[in-house]
Amino acid sequence: MVKNYRPADDVVKKIKNLKILIIIGPSGAGKTTLIKNLGLPYIPSDITRKRRPEEKEGEDYFFREDYSKILDDMRAGRFVQAAVGPGGDFYSTKGAAYPESGVATMAVVADVVPIFRQLGFGQTISVFILPPTYKEWMRRIHDHKTTDEQMEKRLAEAERSFKFALGDSQTHLVLNDNISDCTSRVEDLLGGKVDEAKEQEAHIICHQLLECLQNRHGLL
Repeated sequence: MVKNYRPADDVVKKIKNLKILIIIGPSGAGKTTLIKNLGLPYIPSDITRKRRPEEKEGEDYFFREDYSKILDDMRAGRFVQAAVGPGGDFYSTKGAAYPESGVATMAVVADVVPIFRQLGFGQTISVFILPPTYKEWMRRIHDHKTTDEQMEKRLAEAERSFKFALGDSQTHLVLNDNISDCTSRVEDLLGGKVDEAKEQEAHIICHQLLECLQNRHGLL
């Protein structure tokens, strides 16, 4: 998160009545598709990275290059939070993007989940989405056509996110081997229904993916 950033009082007041579903997971896990399937109010982030071909302005993200205006927004406290992502790009969400009440969803990096829990939402539910296999994950992530430097940063963030998911008792793990099943699992979690057997299966796969990733980097 951006050090010492504080949202304005009216922004803090607005999110007090919201339940926020936080979707976490490595690049290529299928977070965007899941969020679209859920059909919940989605909070687009303001970001400074380049738009991917499949992404839509104002629907997936607000793509920004007006850096002086971003600084003005930060000084005025218009963002709920402000952070620098794994690729070195700026990510934030404006208070104006949130609904007045009910349930909303957004995707964030695992590093900031503990901070999101302290921002003042009425309730936060965190769900970590896993690709089914390492091979399939690598295929998906390479489809994003990132540079070698961006790829290394994203894989480093992925390693941190796997470790966070395995160590955080408040985060539910959901395997995305079938998007319909994945969506149903998350809907169940929103309703308070937890499938312990599926959670355990996802934990095992999360361990396996982390080991594959660490082996790739020569850490084991």
